[in-house]
Amino acid sequence: MVARIAASTRTISLATAASRVLGFVRDLLIARLFGTGMPAQAFVVAFRLPNLLRDLVGEGAVTSAIVPVLSATKATQSPATFWRLVHASCVRVVVIAGLLGLLGALAAPWLVRLIAPGFLADPEKLALTVRLTRILFPFITLVSLWAFFGGVLNSLHRFGLPASGPVVLNLVMIAGCLWIVPRADPPVLGLVWAVLVGGVAQLGMLLPTSCSLGFRWRWTWRDPTASEMGRLLMPRLFGTAVYQAAVFLNTILASLPLAGPGAVAALYFANRLVQLPLALFATASSQASLPALSERAAVNDLQTFRTTVAGVLRLVIWESLPAAVGFFVLAHPIIRVCFERGAFDASSTAITASALQWLTIGLLAYAAGKILTSAFYALKETAIPVRLALEALAINTVLAVALLPFLQVAGLALATALSSVWNTWRLFRALERRLDCALWPQVARVSWQASAASVIMGLGCWMIWQAIQAHLSLFAALSVTILSGVVFYYVMIVRWSHHLPAPPLAGLQHKC
Repeated sequence: MVARIAASTRTISLATAASRVLGFVRDLLIARLFGTGMPAQAFVVAFRLPNLLRDLVGEGAVTSAIVPVLSATKATQSPATFWRLVHASCVRVVVIAGLLGLLGALAAPWLVRLIAPGFLADPEKLALTVRLTRILFPFITLVSLWAFFGGVLNSLHRFGLPASGPVVLNLVMIAGCLWIVPRADPPVLGLVWAVLVGGVAQLGMLLPTSCSLGFRWRWTWRDPTASEMGRLLMPRLFGTAVYQAAVFLNTILASLPLAGPGAVAALYFANRLVQLPLALFATASSQASLPALSERAAVNDLQTFRTTVAGVLRLVIWESLPAAVGFFVLAHPIIRVCFERGAFDASSTAITASALQWLTIGLLAYAAGKILTSAFYALKETAIPVRLALEALAINTVLAVALLPFLQVAGLALATALSSVWNTWRLFRALERRLDCALWPQVARVSWQASAASVIMGLGCWMIWQAIQAHLSLFAALSVTILSGVVFYYVMIVRWSHHLPAPPLAGLQHKC
């Protein structure tokens, strides 16, 4: 099963890689056009509001509630029952997401004041942000429907097309930056219209395949399993809301003068970089494993369930640790290559690189947390992830407020990373208790080897960068350094996997 999940992960990762490359091109264009100035600040806040609800209602809670139930229904019921459930669920998503899009557009002035109180001191910035928010809010309806149909296809083990949706969105936004923004007044208005067109396009690409597999629009509200899905959705909504509250908190604090000029945009661009390895490894693995884990849980095959969770965690550890170390060591040149041009100047690079370094401390925790949360959702367990998410939010709040006066935007990034590390460790221990299985011995050897190899790789990258940066162009020097680090890490892992003895913990007998 792990091999099948790995193959599906590769499919998702390829689409995600294309999306992230295009996303970097998009962010590069946005940074060049707007830097970290007022239009960029307004767009980031305006786009964050529907994005928060998109994660809450669309790609987060809806997907995590729909995929386990649909997968279990497919594994235990007839195709007719499966599609009846899809039809009833679709009606509910249309109604809920449509209402949210409408209410959000109407409430934009109050929402902007709530999420970015620091903008109240600048009426021009506040007015622009409200205007952009009104236009962008219907995006939540479009992306929620896209997430729903993506969940339906995922439950049928079709991952490639849903994963390609962000590619289409980024292509449309790039086209908007090149052709619409220069002709719009103000220019940033062209960017938000491009987002809406992209939302329509990525939804439209899923509908033909869904219909060919059996979907038909029917106004079906009553369905016992859909009602059960709704009951499962509420705690997932709450759990996702807790996570989004942390993002919301960081946006509020970053909008304050104490965080430093440009903090909101700097945190956004740093997070975009962190999302690259997170999406390639953790999100792809989580998305690919959720249907399989849900099917195993539905037939009470917990032995395969345990083996699958441990195998996916090992994959994520191998991939996330070197990415985290590489980002920490090479943060400044990476930001320079990716963003420093046009209105994005050296000061923008400095604050964004600082945020990136401290965010990457939690990269493995972000990645492993997604896998562990998917495991709980597959088991239809919601109370534990919600309780631990609330605990992490409290820790993040205390740390963010305490660190902000000393580290500015870097303090917000560090608070996010540390609270995520704590949350992931708590999730890990809770899942061990739930499965009556010590998972740590199954991932300990990989953890030790990947940690040691990543640290040595990081030192090597730093030495190579120091040696060649004065002799090559910035892009060439960074490319050589990163490629050398990848090769070095791969060689060490191959050699160590054959010659290093297992750490003591890896040899313990456990209860699985």
